[in-house]
Amino acid sequence: MNNDHGLGSDSLAQPVFWSVKKGRSSVMTTLRFLNGLDTIGGNIVEIAQDDSRVIMDFGTTTLDPQLSTAEMVEKRQLPYLPELFDPTLPDTFTHEAIFISHLHIDHMGALRYLRRDIPVYMSADAAKLYHVLIAQGMETAPDVPIRVLPAETPLSVGSLTVTGYASDHDTVGAMALLVDDGRQCFAHSGDVRLNGPHAQRVLNWSGVLQTRHVKVLMLEGTTFSFAAPVPVEDAAHPAVPLTETTLAAKFQDLLRQQPATQFVFNGYPRNVERLLTLNRIAREANRPFIWEPAYAAVLQTFAPDTPLLTWGADTLAAVQAHPRHYVVQNSYAHIDRLTALPRPIVYLHSNGEPLGDYDPRFAQMQQFLTDAAIPLEFLSATGHAQKEDLITLAERVHAQYIVPWHTFKPDAMAAALSSTYSEVLLPERELYYEF
Repeated sequence: MNNDHGLGSDSLAQPVFWSVKKGRSSVMTTLRFLNGLDTIGGNIVEIAQDDSRVIMDFGTTTLDPQLSTAEMVEKRQLPYLPELFDPTLPDTFTHEAIFISHLHIDHMGALRYLRRDIPVYMSADAAKLYHVLIAQGMETAPDVPIRVLPAETPLSVGSLTVTGYASDHDTVGAMALLVDDGRQCFAHSGDVRLNGPHAQRVLNWSGVLQTRHVKVLMLEGTTFSFAAPVPVEDAAHPAVPLTETTLAAKFQDLLRQQPATQFVFNGYPRNVERLLTLNRIAREANRPFIWEPAYAAVLQTFAPDTPLLTWGADTLAAVQAHPRHYVVQNSYAHIDRLTALPRPIVYLHSNGEPLGDYDPRFAQMQQFLTDAAIPLEFLSATGHAQKEDLITLAERVHAQYIVPWHTFKPDAMAAALSSTYSEVLLPERELYYEF
């Protein structure tokens, strides 16, 4: 068939190594994309060969709790893998497993609906985070046990072999994943950045992948969704882009320059490294954080010797008696507490929920703060690579094909990738791509 998906500059001169079918071959290796091709998140791809199957990521972007699981599958709010949500349905695979690149909802949120006994693998740090989130009621436990995939340790799933590589994202335990079918390799970047504290991890796995002569690289393209250099929470009022390093420096400056201000902090509990960094800075400034107990439990899991103050029955009275002696961590669920805090207050939003202006609760948060005359300041850094860094990763891996996904604008990303060695494949959902 004609390669009318390939957008590389030499696409017509290249031999075609894939074809599209509505049914799966039992001989060839097939890729089937189940979600995430034109959204930010929800990425799910099935790679299958004979009786072996690997599923990479298992996330969700929208769910309607009024619907049954079967209805959410039919509406594609959950991936169209009905046999995994209903164990009474036949499953034709003898060897199969799910691999999670990192622990954000859009990459693992469907696990809570899983009803078939299928192994689920993630990195050691991701598994540690998952267990504490479940213990604190911040996640729902799946029906299957979670298994650890050690970094750079190949794991066989029937005729397929999966290797995970430590990466850098704004949550602990992020991995890139490589699947080898014995003849060719398929790679999933996971969510990734090159300007974070662990850039060397990304340079490592992208260099290793180049030596493996990857057939298909599935590369996240979040930043191609926006005109701004990086994603922003409030498109109407974009702030200066920060990295984890400049974010920490800004927080330090705020504490030093505004000693009479009561700072309230809203961060994301899965961003453990950032929270621990800011906790250290606040203690060094003699203005320690007061953490909600669930947040404190998460931090204590990764840094058991770190001193932490937590919310209790007398916390509000202590803050009122000693205004501006603390930084108060406050999740959106408890935003009403702000009305009792001493003024002046500045609300620091650091990629906490609600995550951005696409969430209706974000406007509600802004309105609450406006009504309460509390200034909103963003203290955020993205976990996603800048556009030019994504091109760099594409060139480093040097895959034969690249699939842009995890972006609202795969066409824009495809156009930017046209200058690289790789051809671009813009697949359709649920078709089988044979290699």
